[in-house]
Amino acid sequence: MSVSLGIPDLNNYYPGLRDNSINILYGKPGSGKTIIGLQFLIDGALKGEEVLYVSLDESAYEIKKDFENMEWNLDIINVIDAVPTSKKKEIAPYREVTQVTDVIRMRDVKVKGTGREIDIFNLRSTIKNIMERRRFTRVVIDSLTSLKLFYTMGVDPEEASLSFVDFFRYIENTTALFIAEDFDDLNNIMRMMDSVMRLDKDENDYTLEIVKSSYILKKTNISLSLKNKGFIVE
Repeated sequence: MSVSLGIPDLNNYYPGLRDNSINILYGKPGSGKTIIGLQFLIDGALKGEEVLYVSLDESAYEIKKDFENMEWNLDIINVIDAVPTSKKKEIAPYREVTQVTDVIRMRDVKVKGTGREIDIFNLRSTIKNIMERRRFTRVVIDSLTSLKLFYTMGVDPEEASLSFVDFFRYIENTTALFIAEDFDDLNNIMRMMDSVMRLDKDENDYTLEIVKSSYILKKTNISLSLKNKGFIVE
């Protein structure tokens, strides 16, 4: 069974993500990766699914402001606002690590978040507890690049990131989409993924490249246009 990315007419060339899988979308900063991630979630929410956006790079408040001119209803998305306080590359082991906030609806995000001093293991534990209580069929983690800031001294960030990604493989009935920047070393991460997609932007032209898929594809490079309702196939 495939899970749509929410891009109109894309299934003519690419069916989407395999149900109950882990997947990655990567590309340059500003190429539109978060837009595809949100379209993926909105598509599920409109079908009556419970969906979850894990915000690691920009706060939920900033996401709402960034896309307030889009013809979307972001309010139907659930969010974990987990942007760290300092975005330092290491958290001293003696520093207090706090519990990440619980899930909230995007419609309830009114003010800019305060941030928390958290690490990757605390984040994983929080998500595990939440997923045990609530069933989310679609999850977007934005982004793996920011995730590498979530480690304490003495912890290898690469190994910690791989462990975090692998954790999602064992969550039943959930399709996860990770977002990452293409300047990262993603080789080990990509090998773990069920599908790999790359989004490229050249001026106002966008191309979605299907790098790895379990489906037989009619096209591996798909031209996209960005409209007020999100991406569409050209």
